[in-house]
Amino acid sequence: MLTIRRRGIVFHIRGSVRVGKETRLVVEHTTGCNRRDEAEAYKAKLEAEIRAELLHGAAGRAQSLTVAEAGLRWINRPGGVASYDRWRLSEINEAVGDYPISKATDAWKEFRRKRCQGLKPATVERFRSVFQAALNFLAKEEGFDAPKIPLLDKIKVKPPRYLPASQAQALIESYAEHVSPIALTLAYQGLRSGEAMRLDWGYVNWQANSIFIPEVSRTITMHARVRKALHRIWVAAGSPTQGTVFLNRLGEPYSDPREYELPGGSPIRKAHATACRRAGVKNFTIHDWRHHWACHCVMAGIDLETIRLEGGWKDLRMVQRYATVSSEHRQAEMQKLK
Repeated sequence: MLTIRRRGIVFHIRGSVRVGKETRLVVEHTTGCNRRDEAEAYKAKLEAEIRAELLHGAAGRAQSLTVAEAGLRWINRPGGVASYDRWRLSEINEAVGDYPISKATDAWKEFRRKRCQGLKPATVERFRSVFQAALNFLAKEEGFDAPKIPLLDKIKVKPPRYLPASQAQALIESYAEHVSPIALTLAYQGLRSGEAMRLDWGYVNWQANSIFIPEVSRTITMHARVRKALHRIWVAAGSPTQGTVFLNRLGEPYSDPREYELPGGSPIRKAHATACRRAGVKNFTIHDWRHHWACHCVMAGIDLETIRLEGGWKDLRMVQRYATVSSEHRQAEMQKLK
């Protein structure tokens, strides 16, 4: 760091400036200022100039480090990254991995041109957020300010989708016999589909009437209908103490979407589409069961913090969008007054 001190009637400056692994020594010299505030301003300006040169100069860190290096560092961080984010980084690396960090904004523009044509805004935003996270991690390690990738235009968030109770029941009954208990669990527990598919008997606590979700270390209360459905499967399977709860039509565990070559998707996607067609339900995805659960929790008067904890959301703001459903529900209920 740079320091200033008075020598005679003027202030002098000396010290060092470091950016990442690069350090520039500053030999003591006069600031030409006899007032401390002016000397401090000189120090700040000099440090900014040196940092900019170390970062963006011909041999600066932002010139020598690449987008691919940022992705690699982020992947190898403690705890690693999710498989779908690893895939997104590989897509970014293939398209613009050789771009220097100093041209990260140009790299993003080129990636959007090459790879994002025809993609939904929300999908493009996921690529952008992963790209920015990798840049932030590298910048923190190397000690420089991360380039800021411009945000997309504000994405219009669709209102959460839920079904009336009668329609939800009709849809659950329209699934194949081995898939129906999965849909029931999604509808009444608010699990993410992957959490449900990976559910193990070792985490079903009959005595405490709870289910433990190990991926996020949360315990949820078992709904009476889910308990009844799971108990039926448990008895038929010989009362196991461990092993996957939901099995496919061949009696085997479902494949894990996290291991797919391309992220996303669900092993029960086709079964869901067939059930929706049979029940006459349109524009309702597997993930919409989670929205359905949260909406019905709100309409039942359950407080948002309880919904957050049971549903496994990290931030209460992510649950507050369901509060609008409560207002709509109250208005609909009040219309019944004659």
